[in-house]
Amino acid sequence: MSKRFFGLVLCGIVAAHANPVTKSNRAFGQGKQKSDPMAVLAPFIGEWTVSGQWTGGEKLKARGVYEWGLGKKIIVAKTFVMNKDKEYQRYESIMTWHPKKKSLYEITFGFDGSIKEVLIDTKDKDTFLIGFTPFGDQPENLRQTLKFTDKNHFRWTVSLKQGEDWKQLIDATWERKSK
Repeated sequence: MSKRFFGLVLCGIVAAHANPVTKSNRAFGQGKQKSDPMAVLAPFIGEWTVSGQWTGGEKLKARGVYEWGLGKKIIVAKTFVMNKDKEYQRYESIMTWHPKKKSLYEITFGFDGSIKEVLIDTKDKDTFLIGFTPFGDQPENLRQTLKFTDKNHFRWTVSLKQGEDWKQLIDATWERKSK
Protein backbone atom coordinates (compact mmCIF):
# COMPACT_ATOMS: atom_id res chain seq x y z
CA MET A 1 0.00 0.00 0.00
CA SER A 2 1.52 3.35 -0.99
CA LYS A 3 2.47 5.90 1.65
CA ARG A 4 0.44 8.59 -0.16
CA PHE A 5 -2.64 6.38 -0.09
CA PHE A 6 -2.10 5.67 3.60
CA GLY A 7 -1.97 9.44 4.11
CA LEU A 8 -5.42 9.84 2.64
CA VAL A 9 -6.76 7.09 4.85
CA LEU A 10 -5.72 8.55 8.20
CA CYS A 11 -6.59 12.17 7.46
CA GLY A 12 -10.00 11.99 9.06
CA ILE A 13 -9.42 9.90 12.15
CA VAL A 14 -9.54 12.77 14.58
CA ALA A 15 -12.83 13.90 13.16
CA ALA A 16 -14.42 10.82 14.57
CA HIS A 17 -15.80 12.53 17.64
CA ALA A 18 -17.99 15.14 16.01
CA ASN A 19 -21.64 15.31 17.03
CA PRO A 20 -24.29 14.99 14.37
CA VAL A 21 -24.35 17.97 12.04
CA THR A 22 -27.89 19.20 12.53
CA LYS A 23 -29.67 22.31 11.42
CA SER A 24 -28.86 23.89 14.77
CA ASN A 25 -25.10 23.35 14.68
CA ARG A 26 -24.90 23.97 10.93
CA ALA A 27 -26.29 27.41 11.76
CA PHE A 28 -23.68 28.08 14.44
CA GLY A 29 -22.66 31.71 14.35
CA GLN A 30 -26.01 32.85 12.99
CA GLY A 31 -28.80 34.31 15.07
CA LYS A 32 -28.92 33.35 18.74
CA GLN A 33 -27.18 29.97 18.51
CA LYS A 34 -25.03 29.67 21.65
CA SER A 35 -23.60 26.15 21.55
CA ASP A 36 -19.93 25.64 20.78
CA PRO A 37 -19.59 23.17 17.89
CA MET A 38 -16.06 22.27 19.02
CA ALA A 39 -17.35 20.95 22.35
CA VAL A 40 -18.46 17.75 20.63
CA LEU A 41 -14.79 16.92 19.96
CA ALA A 42 -13.77 17.09 23.64
CA PRO A 43 -13.98 13.30 24.20
CA PHE A 44 -11.24 12.79 21.65
CA ILE A 45 -8.63 14.72 23.62
CA GLY A 46 -5.88 12.33 24.72
CA GLU A 47 -3.85 9.51 23.21
CA TRP A 48 -5.26 6.66 21.10
CA THR A 49 -3.68 3.54 19.56
CA VAL A 50 -4.65 1.09 16.83
CA SER A 51 -3.30 -2.26 15.68
CA GLY A 52 -4.85 -3.70 12.56
CA GLN A 53 -4.30 -5.17 9.16
CA TRP A 54 -5.09 -3.74 5.73
CA THR A 55 -7.08 -6.02 3.42
CA GLY A 56 -3.88 -6.46 1.39
CA GLY A 57 -2.22 -8.07 4.43
CA GLU A 58 0.04 -5.20 5.54
CA LYS A 59 0.01 -4.63 9.33
CA LEU A 60 -0.86 -1.24 10.82
CA LYS A 61 0.29 0.02 14.20
CA ALA A 62 -0.28 3.70 14.95
CA ARG A 63 -1.11 6.18 17.69
CA GLY A 64 -2.75 9.57 17.70
CA VAL A 65 -2.35 12.43 20.18
CA TYR A 66 -5.05 15.13 20.28
CA GLU A 67 -4.80 18.43 22.17
CA TRP A 68 -6.82 21.61 22.40
CA GLY A 69 -5.32 24.73 20.83
CA LEU A 70 -6.21 28.44 20.56
CA GLY A 71 -8.75 28.73 23.35
CA LYS A 72 -10.45 25.43 22.46
CA LYS A 73 -11.32 26.76 19.00
CA ILE A 74 -9.14 24.12 17.31
CA ILE A 75 -7.78 20.67 18.01
CA VAL A 76 -4.24 19.81 16.99
CA ALA A 77 -3.79 16.12 16.20
CA LYS A 78 -0.57 14.24 15.53
CA THR A 79 -0.54 10.74 14.08
CA PHE A 80 2.48 8.49 14.50
CA VAL A 81 2.97 5.25 12.58
CA MET A 82 5.31 2.34 13.24
CA ASN A 83 7.66 1.42 10.42
CA LYS A 84 9.23 -1.87 11.53
CA ASP A 85 10.71 -0.98 14.95
CA LYS A 86 10.75 2.79 14.45
CA GLU A 87 7.92 5.28 14.99
CA TYR A 88 7.64 8.42 12.87
CA GLN A 89 5.14 11.28 12.67
CA ARG A 90 3.10 10.82 9.52
CA TYR A 91 0.41 13.52 9.92
CA GLU A 92 -0.45 16.73 11.70
CA SER A 93 -4.05 17.87 11.57
CA ILE A 94 -6.11 20.86 12.61
CA MET A 95 -9.81 20.44 13.32
CA THR A 96 -12.17 23.34 13.65
CA TRP A 97 -15.59 24.71 12.77
CA HIS A 98 -15.73 25.91 9.14
CA PRO A 99 -17.97 28.99 9.19
CA LYS A 100 -18.62 29.09 5.43
CA LYS A 101 -19.39 25.37 5.17
CA LYS A 102 -21.35 25.43 8.47
CA SER A 103 -19.71 22.15 9.43
CA LEU A 104 -16.87 20.63 11.38
CA TYR A 105 -13.80 20.51 9.19
CA GLU A 106 -10.34 18.99 9.20
CA ILE A 107 -7.18 19.81 7.30
CA THR A 108 -4.38 17.26 7.44
CA PHE A 109 -0.76 17.78 6.46
CA GLY A 110 1.21 14.68 5.51
CA PHE A 111 4.89 14.03 6.08
CA ASP A 112 5.27 13.95 2.28
CA GLY A 113 3.87 17.48 1.82
CA SER A 114 0.34 16.34 0.96
CA ILE A 115 -2.69 18.28 2.19
CA LYS A 116 -6.21 16.88 2.60
CA GLU A 117 -9.38 18.78 3.56
CA VAL A 118 -12.57 17.00 4.66
CA LEU A 119 -15.95 17.74 6.18
CA ILE A 120 -17.37 15.67 9.03
CA ASP A 121 -20.92 14.30 8.90
CA THR A 122 -22.75 11.95 11.23
CA LYS A 123 -25.18 9.10 10.85
CA ASP A 124 -26.17 9.11 14.54
CA LYS A 125 -24.66 10.19 17.87
CA ASP A 126 -22.04 7.41 17.74
CA THR A 127 -21.30 7.14 14.00
CA PHE A 128 -19.14 9.64 12.12
CA LEU A 129 -18.73 9.82 8.37
CA ILE A 130 -15.63 11.36 6.80
CA GLY A 131 -15.33 11.90 3.06
CA PHE A 132 -19.03 11.28 2.40
CA THR A 133 -19.75 14.98 1.72
CA PRO A 134 -17.39 16.68 -0.74
CA PHE A 135 -15.39 19.60 0.63
CA GLY A 136 -15.07 21.19 -2.80
CA ASP A 137 -16.60 20.47 -6.16
CA GLN A 138 -15.11 16.96 -6.50
CA PRO A 139 -16.57 13.92 -4.75
CA GLU A 140 -14.26 12.03 -2.41
CA ASN A 141 -12.92 8.62 -3.45
CA LEU A 142 -12.01 7.65 0.12
CA ARG A 143 -14.52 7.25 2.95
CA GLN A 144 -14.07 6.56 6.63
CA THR A 145 -16.72 5.46 9.09
CA LEU A 146 -16.02 5.65 12.81
CA LYS A 147 -18.49 4.06 15.20
CA PHE A 148 -17.99 4.39 18.93
CA THR A 149 -18.61 1.21 20.89
CA ASP A 150 -17.90 2.98 24.20
CA LYS A 151 -16.01 6.08 25.44
CA ASN A 152 -12.62 4.36 25.04
CA HIS A 153 -13.04 2.50 21.72
CA PHE A 154 -14.18 3.23 18.20
CA ARG A 155 -14.38 0.98 15.17
CA TRP A 156 -12.69 2.44 12.09
CA THR A 157 -13.52 1.28 8.57
CA VAL A 158 -12.05 2.75 5.42
CA SER A 159 -13.31 2.25 1.86
CA LEU A 160 -11.92 3.30 -1.53
CA LYS A 161 -14.06 3.87 -4.62
CA GLN A 162 -13.06 1.60 -7.47
CA GLY A 163 -15.25 2.27 -10.50
CA GLU A 164 -18.80 2.33 -9.17
CA ASP A 165 -18.06 0.12 -6.15
CA TRP A 166 -16.56 0.80 -2.72
CA LYS A 167 -13.84 -1.61 -1.59
CA GLN A 168 -13.14 -1.90 2.16
CA LEU A 169 -9.46 -1.39 2.99
CA ILE A 170 -9.41 -1.80 6.77
CA ASP A 171 -11.63 -2.55 9.75
CA ALA A 172 -9.80 -1.88 13.03
CA THR A 173 -10.53 -0.56 16.53
CA TRP A 174 -8.83 2.47 18.08
CA GLU A 175 -8.38 2.37 21.86
CA ARG A 176 -7.87 5.25 24.28
CA LYS A 177 -4.57 5.03 26.17
CA SER A 178 -4.78 8.26 28.19
CA LYS A 179 -6.75 11.48 28.54
